[in-house]
Amino acid sequence: MRIVDDLVPGFRRAYAKMVADPSEVVDARHPFAQITMGLHLCYELDLPPECSDAQVAESLARLHQTARDLPFDSVTPVFQVAGADCEPGTWGEGEPLEWFFKHFTTGYREIDDDESKPVRALTAVGFTVAPGRRCEPATFGLARYPEAVTAHPESDGPGVATLGWHWHTCCKTQYASVVSDEHLIRCHRSLVSLLDEAAAIGIGVTVRDETHYWETRDANRLIDEVHRMNRIVAKLAGRLGDMVGKDFKVGGSITDHPRFEHLEME
Repeated sequence: MRIVDDLVPGFRRAYAKMVADPSEVVDARHPFAQITMGLHLCYELDLPPECSDAQVAESLARLHQTARDLPFDSVTPVFQVAGADCEPGTWGEGEPLEWFFKHFTTGYREIDDDESKPVRALTAVGFTVAPGRRCEPATFGLARYPEAVTAHPESDGPGVATLGWHWHTCCKTQYASVVSDEHLIRCHRSLVSLLDEAAAIGIGVTVRDETHYWETRDANRLIDEVHRMNRIVAKLAGRLGDMVGKDFKVGGSITDHPRFEHLEME
């Protein structure tokens, strides 16, 4: 099990079950089937509760200008939503990147270790960037809530209740490596540069980077972590494919990797 020692606990437990008995994974309700596999750049943005709507909008307008100067494939306009307009609605209706932004306007308040309560935003402002092919979109915004929401939910200790402006989101960059390592670096580094700018503007920034690029700024570490996870996911996809047989096809970004069969065997 050394190969998964550094992975997030939920993935590590599920991977251990998978290795012990792959037949358990057939049921889509199994915990393994509910895990979004891949390395993420997770981050939170915040401003004090006394900041006015105008001050928040000004900060995000400055951040939006920086986003337009970075090598993202696309950057949406700044969205400003309130009340019922914060609800994303049905997927497939409307503009996908606006839907994606609205999806992250909902905050959460921890009830206990296993339960959290969704809290709909009173108002939210921000935008979505599409870093590049095979990389998930990423949202940058701030929202105000009618009650306290939980900040830093991934920390080792309990999360912190906040009444301030807050934003919590994740972006899976791993599969940008399906295009190339250089493409992965460009996508991931551009997101980190935008987070650096958010901090420079005065927005509070908290980052949990599963590739460890945020704290190291080491492109080789980024590539190594992604290659390691690619091998793990490829092995799992291969085992699932063997288990379900020819009647079902195991698909996903990893199976589109040009070296998928080699990754399975490494």
